[in-house]
Order: sequence, then C-alpha cells, then structure tokens
Amino acid sequence: MAAREEAGKQLRRSTLADAPFEGRLIRLRAFEPGDTPAVEAYLNHPALLGRRYVPWSFSDTAPLSGQQVTAIVQKWAETEKGLVLAVVQQATGQVVGHAEGEWDWDPHNPSVSVVIDPAHQRQGLGSEALALLLRHLFDYTPANTVTCWLADWNQEGQRFAARHGFHDSGRMRRAGLRQGAYFDLVAMDLLRREWQAGKAASRDGGAGHAP
Repeated sequence: MAAREEAGKQLRRSTLADAPFEGRLIRLRAFEPGDTPAVEAYLNHPALLGRRYVPWSFSDTAPLSGQQVTAIVQKWAETEKGLVLAVVQQATGQVVGHAEGEWDWDPHNPSVSVVIDPAHQRQGLGSEALALLLRHLFDYTPANTVTCWLADWNQEGQRFAARHGFHDSGRMRRAGLRQGAYFDLVAMDLLRREWQAGKAASRDGGAGHAP
C-alpha cells in the first residue's frame, strides 16, 4: 500500500512538472464568460484599488460595473502580444485572481502582474501563480528580462516581488496621483540567468531563492 501511494505521488509530481500551467494549489487557464461575477467581486474589493492591473482604458480606482468587467474579460481573452489567465484554486475550482504576461513591443522583456482576491491572499496562491507564469515565459518564450511595475506606496507588492527574486531596477517619477499626492512607479526585474540559478539552488537544496 505504501509503495502504491508513493508511486501515485511520484506520478502526480511528474504530471505537474509536465503541465506548465498546473500547480499544487492553483491552475492557470483562459478566461471564460462565466467567470465575470467572480472577477467583478474581487476587482471591486477596496484593498485592490490602484492595483487591479486592468487594461488602461478602465479605471484602476472607480467602481466597475458588470458590463465593464465583461468588457475587461473580453479584452483579456483577445490579448495578442501576451497572455492573461484566470487563477483557479484547485481545491474549490473558484476563480481567485488573474496573472498576466505582456510583451507589447519586445518579447525579450515582458512585464508581469499577479492579482489575487484579498479574501484568498497569504495562502501561497499568488506565489504559485507567479512561479507558473515565470516558468512559461522563461521556458517557452525568448524572455530574457521579466519586469513588474509597482506603485511606490505598494510596499506589500514590492516585498512579494523581492521574495521571488526580483530586484529594484529603476523608477518612473511622479507617474500617478493617489489621494492628492504624486507617486512613483517602481520597476523590478528578474533576469533569465537569475531565475535559472534559483531553480538550480532549489533543486539542489541550497540556500538560493526558488522562483
């Protein structure tokens, strides 16, 4: 019995390793029309104001209607130079966020973002979504440098990126306005060789950071 259980675990680990969008906690998939209510609920959560990472033509702070969210999901589905995928919790099948990799003008330098419903944060879902997204970009595209852009007031987001190997690489000054004050956009990036080194360290049980 123990041997059978161990064989089953090894098969699952092998299956997950071969499925670039499948993790232990979450999976990434294309958005579907029925996802709109879940997306509307988490995008309108007060904790995500200013960091929704929705298309530029939609507000990042104002309340979003069901019609607007339907249009957002449609735009995500029509993305050509990149991908925006639903983050689906394995245990419940519920859409709990979205993950984006976008290379509008240069596939060697895509930008990424991961948004998780605040009700499901601090459970490892965002970390696994980012790991799957990075794996896709570095294993299946010519990406050499992956960048994320974060408001300077979003300290939580900057700490999250740093934990996953990203480094501060510059900023766009006075790029936005929040509560009457200008803020900067902070650029953080991860090089292909850094990601590979993190993978090797994790595999070897070393002290390096696993992406």
